[in-house]
Amino acid sequence: MGVDVFDILAIILGIWFTLRKLDAQSRQPEAFPHVAAADFLDWREREVSVYRAAVWACFAKVALDLTFTFFIAPGQDPRLVRAVGATIDLSWVAVLLITLLRSHASRKVRRRLGIVLGSRPLPRREDGSEEEDDDE
Repeated sequence: MGVDVFDILAIILGIWFTLRKLDAQSRQPEAFPHVAAADFLDWREREVSVYRAAVWACFAKVALDLTFTFFIAPGQDPRLVRAVGATIDLSWVAVLLITLLRSHASRKVRRRLGIVLGSRPLPRREDGSEEEDDDE
């Protein structure tokens, strides 16, 4: 009893989902002038909501698991303890699967809108054209 591998994984994933959520929240429509502001804001809200739900699921899983393990499970029938523990873990896995599906859908919208994250813009020449990257 106590902290198990799934709890540690939930904490790591919770931190990762938090970083993804914060990254999406920090994006501004001005950085993507080729995308209509309303479309960008719709995509950003969808992306943030995907990761917000995942963050809550990860940290709720750890809190429920520890609360149940230390305060409710002692003295209970072992079959009941296993059933409740499995329900907590499987519910968390279900939310992770839904998160994967929703993030995939959000990624498709991002591609359709032409939002490219993490790329560095090519420097512009004085005539306005982009310089080629000769590092290849």
